[in-house]
Amino acid sequence: MLKASFLSLMVVVGACPAMGQDLGALANVRARVRPVSRHVPPNRPVMVQFLLENTGGEAVTLSVPGTAPEIPSPEAGLPLSHVFSGGREVSGVTVTTEAGRPWNRPAGFRKPDRAAILILGAHSVVGITVDLRDFFPSLRGSGRFGVKWAPYGEAIASEEVFIDVKPRKQVEITLDEGKLLIDLFYDDAPAHVANFLDLASSGFYTGKNFHRSVPGYMIQGGCPRGDGSGIRLDGNRLAGELNEHKHNKGSVSMALLDDDPNSGSSQFFITNTRVKEWDEQYTIFGELSGDESLATLDRLMKLEVDDEGRPTKSVYMRTVRVIDAPSARQYASP
Repeated sequence: MLKASFLSLMVVVGACPAMGQDLGALANVRARVRPVSRHVPPNRPVMVQFLLENTGGEAVTLSVPGTAPEIPSPEAGLPLSHVFSGGREVSGVTVTTEAGRPWNRPAGFRKPDRAAILILGAHSVVGITVDLRDFFPSLRGSGRFGVKWAPYGEAIASEEVFIDVKPRKQVEITLDEGKLLIDLFYDDAPAHVANFLDLASSGFYTGKNFHRSVPGYMIQGGCPRGDGSGIRLDGNRLAGELNEHKHNKGSVSMALLDDDPNSGSSQFFITNTRVKEWDEQYTIFGELSGDESLATLDRLMKLEVDDEGRPTKSVYMRTVRVIDAPSARQYASP
């Protein structure tokens, strides 16, 4: 599966450029690798963008080492021959498995004898989006994979990015009042999802209570002290990952200190209604899944609270489990 991204490429028309690679001009060219998703369910496309950015004020001519250059194609986009332009022995794209084994020879791709030159205009970007499974079969298995790109004979290089090919998870919370099943927003709040899964799988949340409730609006829990004053036992804090999700009924968000947007830790709250003023103030990292979860939330909203907003009856998380999300919730490919 291959899709070109047409990203403000400026093709310069005129005299034929020099046949050799202008290595000095590469000082202004940046190579970037950008996964469409950093967490991909097994058997789904592993879509990755390869981007070249010219930060300089003049056009740059790029050619594939070891090939005879040709006049550019009228089609915009980054040719595969430029993606896999690392050199004679390597492709320029390296995929490293969780066990540390590097793969740098793409299956099914053969460097052509002739390759179109690429003329990258001043302050412009060109890219292509590729399903890496088509070229690196190891990505069809599960694990954490590193991807690094060093095109043009490794004259430039991107930072390494990591992609997890694993089943997506849900978190199931069992209360006396029923069950809450939470879908997680892996792509929109990855650090918060990882934090929540870490705490849930370690048993941190089991036995904790929902210590605060604003009937009709939200319920909050996850404090190790049970009173809203505690954080993770290791003291770790999370930077905000504000996103485009809205605080609607069933939204699951990270609680914060009033004066610190980067104070997320273990406490979270579940919204019971649309609260527009909370949007882009708190990181939403999940939502309740299914009618049973919403019915449980309705029952929680009916609990009596004291003057400080604490439920008069203790609301304990009896069990908190991390489970595989059903295949229907593994999310469609881009």
